[in-house]
Amino acid sequence: MSHIHIDIQGLSFAYTKNKPVLENINLHAGEHEAIGIVGANGAGKSTLLRLLVGLATDFGGSIRVEEIPVEKRTLPLIREKIGYVFQDSDNQLFMSTAYEDIAFAPRNYGLPEAEVERRVQSALEQVGIPHLRNKQLFTMSGGEKKLVSIAGILSLTPDIILMDEPSIALDPRNRRNLINLLNSFEHLKLIASHDLDLIWDTCSRTIILDKGTIVWDGPTEIALRNEKLLQEHGLELPLSLQRR
Repeated sequence: MSHIHIDIQGLSFAYTKNKPVLENINLHAGEHEAIGIVGANGAGKSTLLRLLVGLATDFGGSIRVEEIPVEKRTLPLIREKIGYVFQDSDNQLFMSTAYEDIAFAPRNYGLPEAEVERRVQSALEQVGIPHLRNKQLFTMSGGEKKLVSIAGILSLTPDIILMDEPSIALDPRNRRNLINLLNSFEHLKLIASHDLDLIWDTCSRTIILDKGTIVWDGPTEIALRNEKLLQEHGLELPLSLQRR
């Protein structure tokens, strides 16, 4: 087995007592997998991703990332392995310019400034935004902020990428750039999204969540063509598969 994997066993979580958000989640995700996580609002998609990077640790069951248990004492190690793109970019960006924000984490890990520069420039080019290098974050559109957030994750060269609604606020050209970028990422990625066409274009495996439980885990091509399955769980066929 590759060292790049995630294992979840019996995961349960509630923000308030007696109102579970996730119940008995069991999941193995291995290297080179591209996994879409879909479901109606409130299904638990964002919560699942947040737990994987330890944004809450008071869960039941176990999460292991590359055999490292997710718990308070291991969070620095976990966050070296996983890059997490928030749904709301304003929750992720906090420096003054794109360059400074993307450079923050590599600098925080003590990398030499020449390596920081190399990583920032590479990330900007991967995402297709070298022209935003010195732009002030407060002047950016929502789509530009999303791309800077993604570049910030890529600058850490993670083994695993988690993305929560990555196509929100992107125009068609940048959405296509995002799809190409995701398809070029060689390791493990989990993408939570309402954009089922994005999932269709980037993920070979799809997990459907409904009321905090996994109701489907299998090939994307089967799940997203199954109109009855999707409708039963508050979803619709991808636009590209709907009859004109």
